[in-house]
Amino acid sequence: MKILFYEWNAYNLYDTRTTLEALGYSVTMLERPIHNPEEDSGYVDWLCCQLKKEPFCFLFSINYFPVLAEACHTANLPYVCWNCDSPLLAMYHKSVFYPTNIIFCFDRSNYEEFRILGVKNIFHLPLAVHTERLSRQISFDTSAIYPVSFVGSLYEKNSFDRIAGQLPPYLCGYLEGAMNAQLLVSGGSLLEPLLTDDICLMIEELMDYHQSAQSFASTRSLFASTVLGFKTASLERYQNLNALSLSAPVHLFTDSFTDNLPLVHTHGPVDYLSEMPQVFHDSKINLNMTIPNIKTGIPLRIWDILGSGGFALTNYQAEFDGIFQAGGTLDIFEDTEELMDKTAFYLKHDSIRNKIARQGLELVKKEHNYTVRITQMLQQIAHCI
Repeated sequence: MKILFYEWNAYNLYDTRTTLEALGYSVTMLERPIHNPEEDSGYVDWLCCQLKKEPFCFLFSINYFPVLAEACHTANLPYVCWNCDSPLLAMYHKSVFYPTNIIFCFDRSNYEEFRILGVKNIFHLPLAVHTERLSRQISFDTSAIYPVSFVGSLYEKNSFDRIAGQLPPYLCGYLEGAMNAQLLVSGGSLLEPLLTDDICLMIEELMDYHQSAQSFASTRSLFASTVLGFKTASLERYQNLNALSLSAPVHLFTDSFTDNLPLVHTHGPVDYLSEMPQVFHDSKINLNMTIPNIKTGIPLRIWDILGSGGFALTNYQAEFDGIFQAGGTLDIFEDTEELMDKTAFYLKHDSIRNKIARQGLELVKKEHNYTVRITQMLQQIAHCI
């Protein structure tokens, strides 16, 4: 059984590929990069020729690429993708309706949105963690080095800050109000609903997104995700890290600008595969602050923390329900005040914190590893082909 796998720098590409190989599939990597994911007739023609040379079961990619969908539709080969970003703007493309597509979304809200639009062969599939790989590479004998840690970007180079000075005062104030409202909500997305038709018209008069002719993404979804979502995440991360650093030693691993975090202990970025798992294991408390663009889904960071044997303190996401137990396999904060209170509690109660981390690790090791998840995917693919 042969699979053609499109190669790009997705975090979970390595674990997905090695799991497919361990399950007995022969995986060939498609190494030629796509320069325009939405429209590239030259790439489509080239790929169609390649697909005639070997009998592949399907072409697979992490995230949906319209160019790959076009080539597979032309060649009548199933195109399978597992979307790990949300929202994935490339999905708002006419090719998403091709019957040759088999699409998996980690965020249930995205799955439901496109299913309602009439997309066939689309399914919800949460992300996973390769606990086998992590158990081999992590030094589990080490004690906690970092009381509190956060690994990730501060999104300080966001689109909103670049355009804010060009916006009319009313529009700028309205958008800032929308983002401040979002900061008050844990586990829900207000940004798109707050972009009314009138506000979207004002935005359209000021901005040009240069969309492909095949794209049907709305101004509302584009602006909420590419502009407001990242700025809101930036505001939340600076706010929480600064507040927490007043009462606890906070360590930040990032390549972002950190001068606005005077009390935070800053480190450079860590490699996803080789360094990040050890940081999670060596931290008493690992923070997760999900970008609002992920409406309901469980971000990859949660799986990575738990799979590394770390304790996760996170904002609420709707898809936690039925999978994780607050205070049992991780814990949840609703706002900055609760984040500070729970951090203080867990730093004082090692046995409770360590028990939750152990239970979180056992859960993902047993029920949410890559072998389980990829097997679920393959079973669904078999029903579609």
